[in-house]
Amino acid sequence: MVVLRVLGRLLIILSIIMLIGGLAVWLFGVDVTRPTGTAWYQAHVASLNFSQVVIQRHLHLPGLWDSVIVPHLLTRPVWEAIIIVFVVFLVLGALFLRIGRRRRRRFRFG
Repeated sequence: MVVLRVLGRLLIILSIIMLIGGLAVWLFGVDVTRPTGTAWYQAHVASLNFSQVVIQRHLHLPGLWDSVIVPHLLTRPVWEAIIIVFVVFLVLGALFLRIGRRRRRRFRFG
């Protein structure tokens, strides 16, 4: 239960960092309407390739990269991908916190 609470808090913190990072990117004048894959490729191609290799080969989830990440994140505009990741991390964090919460003891008489 402690692991779920810690993981939930980490996901919520990551979601907030993601939102702040997205706002910073927008405030610094980066074009947030271009596709996320293009922006990531131009910013740091090595990390994009590394992420693909880790997901497809090391985690053995090629379907995740091809059918989820590419169409739902990398082809969308940067601002939309940031909001999607923010919401997913926030919901997962809240779910883990809810599942891992401490149970109140029921008082029994007798």
